[in-house]
Amino acid sequence: MILLEKKICSAEKHIIASRKKYIRGAQIGLRNAGQIVRDEIKRLITDPPKTGIKYRHLPNRSSAKGEAPANQSGKLRKSVIYKVKNHTELEVGDTVLYGKFLEFYHKRPHVSTAGESKRQTVALAIQMAINTELSR
Repeated sequence: MILLEKKICSAEKHIIASRKKYIRGAQIGLRNAGQIVRDEIKRLITDPPKTGIKYRHLPNRSSAKGEAPANQSGKLRKSVIYKVKNHTELEVGDTVLYGKFLEFYHKRPHVSTAGESKRQTVALAIQMAINTELSR
C-alpha cells in the first residue's frame, strides 16, 4: 500500500511539472506569435505599394479599399503592439484611435489580414515552444 501511494505521489508531481512546462511553453509560443503578427502588420502598412489616390499634402499614395493603410505619418505603424494575457490569450492590434476605424469602417484591413496570413506560422510557433518546454 505504501509503495502504491509513493508511485501516485510521484505521478502527481510529474503531472504538475508537465502542466507548468506546458503553460510556460504556451506563453513563450504566444509571445513569439505576437511578434510574428506584429511584424506582419507593420510590413503590410509599409511595404506593398498602395493603389489609392495620391494627395499632394501626404508623403505617400493612399490605400484603396481592401488594402492595408498606407504609412503616412508612421503613427499607426509605431502603435502596433501585442500582449500575452495568459497562456491561452494573445491580443494584437494598434493603440491609435483611428486604427479601428481604418480596419472596420474604412475597409483598410491590416490586423485581420496579418492574423489570417500568418495563421499557420503562428500555430507552428506555439506548438514548437510547447514541445521545447516539455522536452526539458
